[in-house]
Amino acid sequence: MHIKRTISGRIDKGSIGHNNRKFIAPNVDKNRTHENITLIKKDIQSVYHELFDKALDEYNAKQKRKDRRIKNYYEHINRSKQEKPFYELIFQIGNTEDTHCGTPEATLATKALTDFIKEFQERNPHIRVFNAVIHLDEETPHIHIDFVPFATDQKRGLSTRNSLSKALEQQGFVSEGKNVTCTKKWIEHEKEMLAEVMKSYGIEWEQLGTHEQHMDVLDYKKKMRAQEIRLLENKVECTQHQLESTEKVLRDADETLARLDTEYAEKSEAIEKLGAEIETKSAELESTTEQLTINHQLLQATTDKISQINDIDSINIKHTVLGNKVTLSAVDYEGVVSLAKKEIVAEHDTAEKETTISRLTEQVHELQAKQIKWRGERSALKRTIDKLQSQVRGLTNELATFKAKYDKVMQFIENLGLKEKLDNFLHPINTKKHKR
Repeated sequence: MHIKRTISGRIDKGSIGHNNRKFIAPNVDKNRTHENITLIKKDIQSVYHELFDKALDEYNAKQKRKDRRIKNYYEHINRSKQEKPFYELIFQIGNTEDTHCGTPEATLATKALTDFIKEFQERNPHIRVFNAVIHLDEETPHIHIDFVPFATDQKRGLSTRNSLSKALEQQGFVSEGKNVTCTKKWIEHEKEMLAEVMKSYGIEWEQLGTHEQHMDVLDYKKKMRAQEIRLLENKVECTQHQLESTEKVLRDADETLARLDTEYAEKSEAIEKLGAEIETKSAELESTTEQLTINHQLLQATTDKISQINDIDSINIKHTVLGNKVTLSAVDYEGVVSLAKKEIVAEHDTAEKETTISRLTEQVHELQAKQIKWRGERSALKRTIDKLQSQVRGLTNELATFKAKYDKVMQFIENLGLKEKLDNFLHPINTKKHKR
């Protein structure tokens, strides 16, 4: 089966609610809505955080005036009069007369659109697609591609910021005036990419009313080859930038991990020393408590002995002019004096012991509180280290992916015989010196 079909493509204002059928427009057949194909569906604010948070933090850190800082970049762009929070591309194969939904031709068109979006993201490194849907509940199969453009290495504003024109320029689509804008160039290029996919399903692109039909075939091929080279050059440059950026992040993460490991070891050592000090203080406290118990026993014994001197009949009472006096024998007198002295000493020693116990108990509590605090800090450090290690693993995988893409692009360029031209583009100074 070999057929010819037109391709229409345009940038639209975009409506996520309409695309994802949050509401139904009059031209939609509700009975066929379930046939729609959702290819990509992400939260736009999450995409904004992923793309711009790092650049936003760097930008805010440089601002001395608080009123110039940007709290939320998504909300900031929403309020902007120059940029849009997102853009939408719509591509359609054929029309209502020759590719009506439900026909075999529409089925082939749907397959081509599905394959088209698979390489769209890789082909457009400065375009982040967050929503892509093929509608089959209208007249003709068509795809809505919602995306956020982002330009890197910018000198004004955020280093990475929302800008469709700058993003497309970094992909090799440079404006040549009002009639040949970077956006028009980009859409035409994507039509050509879609036409290549359509060929695999036996559909040829029928171009109507374009000046390309009248262009000399050789000139047209030269133009297309030059555009492909610009795209490849940009892709290599972007990949190199991503490689360098990821490698730097990895180096920074390694340095942070080394510092945190050292801090973690120091905390662990300090906690061990605290544990040893707590054990020493606890042993001293236990010893003092035992001595206090002995003193209490001694006091009790002294009290018991004094109370035992109850046998009044054994005490000689002598009558004197001044009155009655109790006379003790020398042995009883010495015994009472000895017990009194022991009681005084015991009471004094007990007071000292109680003071020591109070002091030691307070010290032990302070040490235990400090130990709990440091253990908490150590646990927080461990969580931070684990998180960083996870990020490092992710970055390592990302770096490997970038390197694989870079190698693939370089191999492709070499196969086309464009390596020397690419070297001249990437290293113009060295090339000039070589020519001299």
